[in-house]
Amino acid sequence: MENLDKEKSLDIITEMINRAKGNIQSEYIFFLIWGWVIALASIAHFSIIKFTNYPHPEIAWSLIIVGIVLSGWHGYKIGKKTKVKTYADSVYSKVWLVFLINYFIILLFMKTLNYNITPVILLLAGGSTFLSGIVINFKPLIYGGILLWIAAVVSFIFSGEIQLLVSGISIMIGYLIPGYMLKSKNKKSNV
Repeated sequence: MENLDKEKSLDIITEMINRAKGNIQSEYIFFLIWGWVIALASIAHFSIIKFTNYPHPEIAWSLIIVGIVLSGWHGYKIGKKTKVKTYADSVYSKVWLVFLINYFIILLFMKTLNYNITPVILLLAGGSTFLSGIVINFKPLIYGGILLWIAAVVSFIFSGEIQLLVSGISIMIGYLIPGYMLKSKNKKSNV
């Protein structure tokens, strides 16, 4: 085995670190997908209640199907491109797996919660977003998580239509702004 000089060793380590950072930073797409889907569904649900007599305003949440399809497709593409999976990648994906499991449990028992699930979901989204920011060392996600926690508290205080507005606005700020910032950071680091 040949001996590597210090400069070449440092270049290899730097390249591996940058590749690992790129794995997670490319995950911005999921914040954008789910930010738009949840914000639009929340605001559409609110608008249907406020401005129409349609008896099933919850139909707005069928937009989640679009989010699932787009997330699956992008997840598949990212998975094929990722050559090296780091510990940070593993932790990051597990944070969102925990969110997903909790989300489905909430959906199973939403009748028990009298369909008042918005504050609980915002609470979980806040925690997962906050942890994602810590894992990738990206402050806008950390702040987005804190904002979602605050939105959860506000949603616990208010009910019904106000929760839909709080959800839509807080997701726009807590997911979309950090998502677009992460996208910009990802583009700069890949130039």
